[in-house]
Amino acid sequence: MKCLICGSESSNEVCNKCIRLEKILYQKEWSFKEGMLLKKTEDYRVAVSNLRISGRLAISDNPKGLNSRIDNISHYLLNVKECSQVTYSGKKTLMVTLEGTGSQKYTRYLFLPGFEEGDQFVNAIFDAKNKAASLTERIRQSNGMASASPVSAPSSSDSAVRAAAAPKPVMPAAPTPSAPSGMPNTTDTVALAGIAEDISEFETKIKKLKVLRDNGILSDEEYEAEKKKLVSIF
Repeated sequence: MKCLICGSESSNEVCNKCIRLEKILYQKEWSFKEGMLLKKTEDYRVAVSNLRISGRLAISDNPKGLNSRIDNISHYLLNVKECSQVTYSGKKTLMVTLEGTGSQKYTRYLFLPGFEEGDQFVNAIFDAKNKAASLTERIRQSNGMASASPVSAPSSSDSAVRAAAAPKPVMPAAPTPSAPSGMPNTTDTVALAGIAEDISEFETKIKKLKVLRDNGILSDEEYEAEKKKLVSIF
């Protein structure tokens, strides 16, 4: 088998050399009781990186989950084609569809029974596939290989999951309120913006003038006159 990214010999779809560039973007562990009568608790885990989807999940060769087995999986992320809600063991379950390309053609189905973070998981795959495509392109270019074929983001047949995977609308920024025009300047309300570089010094001197006025040292007329001088300076 050859690495689907750099083309080197590998025992998995992504070779150990490329895995060194891997960055985990989402991971989750949980337990679920399998079976109808004699229930057995199984431990599951899933991880989504900028290159792979991996973990311990139920895997099958058919979308109904017949003859599925719980196994450790590791697949190239761009082989994820779809995330959908299905019925597995009589309960609603998230299913991931994988499709191998080139000489490694296959269709496999991963099941996540008892998984409760479907929206977060689908969003993680949606975002990670874009990162995987970008990283794959850089690796292939550095190795002098042809560009990888473009891939689409994962889709979903379930409306709730599809809505979670869709890009969130960008809300327009609220317009910045403009300063009211025609406002008269008085000694009590002075427009300092663009005039005073040191507002703290101006306010300190105004406070001193107020103290002098309040203590009878300055009359109201003297206070206003001194304040106007400060305004003209700043």
